[in-house]
Amino acid sequence: METQADNGVPSVLLPRADGTTWVLPLNCLAEVIAVPELSSQTVVWRGEPIPVLGPAQSARACAVLRGQDVRYWALPLAPLPLVYRRLTADQLTDELTEDAVPVAVIDERRCQVPDLLAAESDLPRAG
Repeated sequence: METQADNGVPSVLLPRADGTTWVLPLNCLAEVIAVPELSSQTVVWRGEPIPVLGPAQSARACAVLRGQDVRYWALPLAPLPLVYRRLTADQLTDELTEDAVPVAVIDERRCQVPDLLAAESDLPRAG
């Protein structure tokens, strides 16, 4: 019987509006939403305002991610297709970004494996 480690982790590659690509476990992604204009620190999702990590006015879509300190938050996306893959251990590299973020190489794309708790701590706070 194959284990999850053998098969990899179901993941999604999220092309961020800042030009980087994040790879996350698929269960972190709640939904991808269209946004007509992203000009504030929040976006309305299912009737509730949720914080946006680093708003980008050019973004026309956001990934809604499950959070820890906040239930959900939004990540502005570039106008590129999302890619679903299984992330396996051999795709992780010893390479780190300038910010010490681990890197995975998937389909010849350099993808960041972000610390979601650290990213969440950078969200704008209400009040």
